[in-house]
Amino acid sequence: MRIDLSGKVALITGGGAGIGQACAKTLASTGARIVAVDINEANARTTVQELPGGLAVGCDVRDPESITAMRDQVLREVGGVDILVNCAGIILYSRGIGEVTLEEWDRLVEINLRGTHLVCQAFAENMKSRGWGKIVNFSSLAARVGGIEVGIHYTASKAALIGFSKSLAKELGPHGVCVNVVAPGVILTEPVKKQVLGHEEEYMKTLPLRRLGEPEDVANVIAFLASSMSDYVTGVVIDINGGIYMG
Repeated sequence: MRIDLSGKVALITGGGAGIGQACAKTLASTGARIVAVDINEANARTTVQELPGGLAVGCDVRDPESITAMRDQVLREVGGVDILVNCAGIILYSRGIGEVTLEEWDRLVEINLRGTHLVCQAFAENMKSRGWGKIVNFSSLAARVGGIEVGIHYTASKAALIGFSKSLAKELGPHGVCVNVVAPGVILTEPVKKQVLGHEEEYMKTLPLRRLGEPEDVANVIAFLASSMSDYVTGVVIDINGGIYMG
C-alpha cells in the first residue's frame, strides 16, 4: 500500500533545514501540499522552491505574536492544516548542570517546549474542525535514556514533550486528530555532524544497525504517522535510533 497524501496540507516547523527539510520533501513526494515554517524564511523558501504549491513562512516559535501572524497567513493562503510536524528546535550540549545559565535554560525551553505548545495551540481548533488530522512532535533519544552528551536542559525539554503529546492525544482523539512523538537518536544534521566529526566509527559501534541515521530515516517514519495508515495510532513514541535503545 502506497502512502498517498494528495489533497492534504502539511505544515512543518523548522522546515528550512535538516530533518524538517527532509520531512517537507518526503511528504511532498506523497502528494501533500507543504507549508515550510522557519525562523529563517530564506531557508524555508529554498525548501519549497521546487515543491508544487509550497508555501514558505517566517516565524519565531518563541513569539506568540509571530505564531498568530503565521497561523493567519496559513489559514488565509491554504485554508487549513491536516498534518502538523513540530520539528523546530535547538540542541545544546552538556557542560554540567552548574554551567547551565538561566538564560540558556529559558531559551532552549522556550523554543523546544513552549514553541511546540504554542504552534499546536494555534492550529488545534482548525484541525478539530476538519475531523481528521495528524500531529507529530519531536522528542529525542536523550529523553528516553537521559542525556549523556546533550545538556540537561535539552533532555528536560524533550522529555516534557512526551507527556505534553500524550495529554494532547487524549484531548484531540475524539475529534479524529492523532498525536504522536518521534524520538530520533544520532541523526546526521549539521549540528550533529560537527559533534561526531572524527568519532563516527566509535558511534557506529554502539548501534546494532552499524550506521548513523540520516534525516530521511526520520522523514520516512513521519510519512507513515502523517498518513491514514496510522489512523489507529495515537499517543505513542517511536524511537528512530538504529537500535541503540529498544524501549
